[in-house]
Amino acid sequence: MTAKPKKDITKGLRLNIIVDYINKRTPYGGITVKELLDKLEISERQIYRDLKAIENELKVPLVKKEQFIEGQKTVFYCLEAGYLPSLSPEQATVLFLSLLQQKGSALTGHLNELKDALVSTLFKYHYNPRELAVDKLHSRIHLVEEALAEPYRVGTIFSKLVSALKDCYRIKLWYFVGHSQEETQRVVEPYGLICKRQNWYLVAYCLERNAIRVFRADQIRDVYPYTTEKFQYPTDFDLNTYMANSWGVINDGEVCEVKLKFSPSVAYRVRNLVYHPSQTLEGELEDGSIIVSFKVCGVVEMKTWIIQWGDSVEVLEPGWLREDMFKMAENIIKLYSKDL
Repeated sequence: MTAKPKKDITKGLRLNIIVDYINKRTPYGGITVKELLDKLEISERQIYRDLKAIENELKVPLVKKEQFIEGQKTVFYCLEAGYLPSLSPEQATVLFLSLLQQKGSALTGHLNELKDALVSTLFKYHYNPRELAVDKLHSRIHLVEEALAEPYRVGTIFSKLVSALKDCYRIKLWYFVGHSQEETQRVVEPYGLICKRQNWYLVAYCLERNAIRVFRADQIRDVYPYTTEKFQYPTDFDLNTYMANSWGVINDGEVCEVKLKFSPSVAYRVRNLVYHPSQTLEGELEDGSIIVSFKVCGVVEMKTWIIQWGDSVEVLEPGWLREDMFKMAENIIKLYSKDL
């Protein structure tokens, strides 16, 4: 059982203790002055003074909710901002850093608002600002990530996709198709969202194609919601199952085994990272090379990943993929040898 705070504690500490009590009770409807009296060795008048100080000095808005219990009016105090989870300084720092990681993504539009909300509420009265050193962290961390050219526009699109996904209504998309360089119009039923390297993709049933398709959020020019055209989310569809074998975001339904030989210079890195759930270390050769296998679909995405390794990887199987990589290498040689 937690001991009551001593009556001679400092005002600042007492206010923080009261805020913590209110915070913990907010999900359950709030806390009464009587309950605070039971927890603190101070007078009722002091409780009311402290509640005013919390709003006026700490700038933490409180809400009073009235309820009739057994015929008597009872006042409950809650946090206006809602429940704030109890986090250690270390956990709060990790949360802050995870927000920084989304810089330049579709979530950019909300990033500053979230950061300000965390700093001005959660951090403000739970911790000494020096414990978190937010500004110092911000200036001493450099993120090397791809960034969207128009993150705020994509963020607006992304919010519309989330709303349609949540409420199960159809939407019309104006979608730019890269390989044809054309803008198409589709009416789709949103099934789910995928995030790959900070980029978001919509998995949806396309009414025109009568099939599930994947749309990259930053290639969606606009979204029109048909809020009255609800659809029934299919009970036999599971996003995690649907994407289980995909190398990236494409599920073409054709699962095949790919065997790759990695050179000794990158073997250690490959051993320490899982690039796909099916990844299996098949063996290690005398020179330190390793052979790794994958059972995947959407191999077209895998090709661009393989070529990033340059001459540090060799496709062993299947034969057709080995030929495709040979042709890609030939085309690259042609591109760079034109002016030599």
